[in-house]
Amino acid sequence: MHKSFASRYPESLPYPAPNRSLVVRIRRSLLILLTLAFAATCLSRLPALAQASQQPSDAPTQGQSSEQAGGPANSTDLSDEVIRDVLSDFQQGFETHNLDKVLSVFDADAMPDFSQFRDQMVSYFRLHEIFRLRYELLQVNANKDTGTATADIEMDEDPLDTLPTPKRRSTQMRFQIKRTPKGWRIIGLRPMDFFGV
Repeated sequence: MHKSFASRYPESLPYPAPNRSLVVRIRRSLLILLTLAFAATCLSRLPALAQASQQPSDAPTQGQSSEQAGGPANSTDLSDEVIRDVLSDFQQGFETHNLDKVLSVFDADAMPDFSQFRDQMVSYFRLHEIFRLRYELLQVNANKDTGTATADIEMDEDPLDTLPTPKRRSTQMRFQIKRTPKGWRIIGLRPMDFFGV
């Protein structure tokens, strides 16, 4: 004899019980998604935690006197870290193709050939679509409110031509740095023609 659909299930359960293996798979999927979301959140905060945990070095950098190194850590004193901050903004400006960010690390008033340099950079940015800039800081020399830094610079550039041929340039660049009310700014660099067109 054939039983009807309604007679197979008691009245207290008007619908059939859900498939147990389906419920287990849904729970596992949700657990995996939550784990991935938590991991992504942790990984996105990792760079900030790494920067916060870095301790400044007590050893004097090349060009620093023992008085400067022994005194309290002052973020306004010229150090490798300060130069890296300036060069990092310089690098990010190129890699995001943001000319204003590149020029923001320069002191237009104190740099003798700034207008010529700015025009040269405008042309350079117009001719290239993508930049990848890498640097390795070699030396920092500090005076009271000025200093110099030497770095190996390597630049990959993709021109805006219809058939772009990526080009790689490299040089050892010397930056002249000056303390301004806005922080440390570049007031000169050599060779300036590295960014020539």
